[in-house]
Amino acid sequence: MYLYLTIFLILLIYPISLEAFKLELYPNWPLVSSLDIYKDGNKCVPECDSKIFCQGEILHDIQLSKIYPDSKTFVDKKLLFPEEIIVNRYQQLKKNSSGKPNNDQLKNFINENFAEDPVEKWVPPDLVKEPSILANVDDDIFKKWILNLNQIWLDLAQKVKDDVLVNPDRYSILYMPKGFIKAGGRFREMYYWDSYWIIRGLLLCDMYQTAKGMIENMLWLVRIYGHMPNGSRKYYLQRSQPPLLIQMAATYHSCTKDHAFIRDNLKDFDTEFQFWYNHRMVNVYKDGNVYRMARYNATSCSPRPESYYVKFSSKMKRRLFTAIKSAAESGWDFSSRHMRGPNDSNKGTLLNLDTQSFIYVDLNCILHANAVVLSEWYRFFGNEVRSEFYKNIANKLLYAIENVLWNDEVGTWLDWDLITGSSRNYFYPSNLTPLWTGSYTKKSSYAEKVIVYLLTQGIIKFDFTPVYYGVPASKRNTTQQWDFPNAWAPLQAIVIQGLERTHHPIARYIAFKMVQNWVKTTYTGFMNDGFMYEKYSAVEIGTTGAGGEYVPQTGFGWTNGFILEILNTWGKFLNWNQISS
Repeated sequence: MYLYLTIFLILLIYPISLEAFKLELYPNWPLVSSLDIYKDGNKCVPECDSKIFCQGEILHDIQLSKIYPDSKTFVDKKLLFPEEIIVNRYQQLKKNSSGKPNNDQLKNFINENFAEDPVEKWVPPDLVKEPSILANVDDDIFKKWILNLNQIWLDLAQKVKDDVLVNPDRYSILYMPKGFIKAGGRFREMYYWDSYWIIRGLLLCDMYQTAKGMIENMLWLVRIYGHMPNGSRKYYLQRSQPPLLIQMAATYHSCTKDHAFIRDNLKDFDTEFQFWYNHRMVNVYKDGNVYRMARYNATSCSPRPESYYVKFSSKMKRRLFTAIKSAAESGWDFSSRHMRGPNDSNKGTLLNLDTQSFIYVDLNCILHANAVVLSEWYRFFGNEVRSEFYKNIANKLLYAIENVLWNDEVGTWLDWDLITGSSRNYFYPSNLTPLWTGSYTKKSSYAEKVIVYLLTQGIIKFDFTPVYYGVPASKRNTTQQWDFPNAWAPLQAIVIQGLERTHHPIARYIAFKMVQNWVKTTYTGFMNDGFMYEKYSAVEIGTTGAGGEYVPQTGFGWTNGFILEILNTWGKFLNWNQISS
């Protein structure tokens, strides 16, 4: 009898166990598409409810047809009719074409049922001709550059049409009540972490109303969705980006002393933090201790709608779709940083992404800094209980950062591998994030060890001058855009401002030399081409970066914002003739 019962139980659980075995040990099984998103119950969540923008046959067939070189083009369109009508029309088209409409039929279908993006140009009411930052800059060439950068805000200014609020089902873009500054290029929506540097630049240009409006837009989305998404599109709803909203508000508050704004929205800032604390924290085990730390983990088993063809045609699988969207959530899409290659190395291709298995330095430092700010705000407004709550979270995160991520042998903080239980000893500028966020004990100074680290990694020379025109995203060239030789404004900010904030004389000297090189390459590019780029080559002066899924973009919001920060801080010490000689 017991034998029969045992056999019965084995047969009962065998399919479940086999599937779990496949997913854990063989993550490349099985192939799925957006048509399979409801398998495995809650584990497979569509990006949104739309059967056109986020899932379904229309999305699948049009994106795989390669009608548009950039998959984002289709999912940014407007529906001319209710979704149900368009879906029914497409079913009829497939029926009439034996299930396989050709490209001409698909183009006609799109022309008859879709229109262009609904975002409209917008003139910021607080745009001024001569921002006050000019007073902090001596060089006339850089003063003129500031005036040009200030006018670029007008080129990047947009607003969502009111019809999106009335007919939200017709659009992939999410309604937001205030105008905003877009990133640039192909990006016609508001992005999460880009906006941090954009807002800081706006504030330096005296555009307090526009900066506040962008924060209010994010709070609007937090109230509706419980967190700030990757960007203001439906197909971004299941993932976020580095959580810098609280830091944006802290910057705005420090510039304006608008206490009422913080007080009135404190609950929503709390909600944004709790999204990460409730949905992205895991146990990390080291030396017999358990720490609660954050990871990026945008669970999914379907391609990203905005990059559908690129990923689906590579035969990505369920676990890999989650790794891809988690990498996008990190803001680093894509990089060797997310790869698990042979011997758990950072070698490989997009097929080797394993993002959700890594604890990243920058994410945990940002959350630590956010908890510190929330604790201070709650204390300022008289809520001691909530202030202590966040102080306790901040202390625990700081303890984990120092005990899990700091690697004394290497002399810097390193990402942590949950699978191997060890540090990922590879150079990324994000390793220095604790210096930027102040996520280290004030009793200790890590500056000397970090300087040695930069020397041994070949980022600076023995005379403490930079090797590159900008700190590269990594030392590995994978052809992905967040790898060598590309240099990005936010990564320059982390390294340069982090070194400066140590107040160590040599670290500050290195920071200033890095500033000179970054100004040299960005201004050279601006003089030669008339553009500010999304990213730059660290090895060719004034040249845009390359690689990744799309052609290099211009604009560019966070590049402009950080250059304005540089000129505001070091403008009295920067001279173009000296830098360019």
